[in-house]
Amino acid sequence: MRSFRSGTLFISGLMLLVVASTAQAQAAERRASLEVRGGLNVPTFDITDAAKAGPSVGVGAAVRVAPKLWLMGDVDLGFHPGADLVGAASGPDVKVYHYIGKLGYELISEAQSPWSVIVNAGAGAMTFDIDGAASHTYPAINVGAKIGYRVSPRVQLLLSPQGDIAFTKDAEVGTSNAWVWPFTVGLRIGL
Repeated sequence: MRSFRSGTLFISGLMLLVVASTAQAQAAERRASLEVRGGLNVPTFDITDAAKAGPSVGVGAAVRVAPKLWLMGDVDLGFHPGADLVGAASGPDVKVYHYIGKLGYELISEAQSPWSVIVNAGAGAMTFDIDGAASHTYPAINVGAKIGYRVSPRVQLLLSPQGDIAFTKDAEVGTSNAWVWPFTVGLRIGL
């Protein structure tokens, strides 16, 4: 009876190791992921004369192109209330759309730890849609990070602090460079 229990414990432990190593191998082999995010977009510097911080939603996709290199794409939409104006309640609301392609470099791999950290940089465009006025799209650059915590072999909790800078026209949005920082949380789903 005692050897039966020992054998059962040994086999159970062995099965647990196989399952854990399989989950780690799947994470290490993951070649693509999708993200859904929500959070806050924070304008800084001169753009704060036109817009305040507001809620945002976003989606993203990533494909591993080398062991530590990811090709990534993010789309974020920020809803900004108009800034307070002198002698008036507030200016018009502004929606800011971010379309950014980027390269990410993996500092900590989910194959090594339940945590993953990818730093990223890229370029794209940002559209400023001002209520009651024309919308304008400008070239933009990006830097940021994707910090994940694995909760299952295919799902990570995600923190995505990003910094996007649009090269705008002063006459159209009140500044020649609009700095808007999407700070979002969400889920990354491995494919």
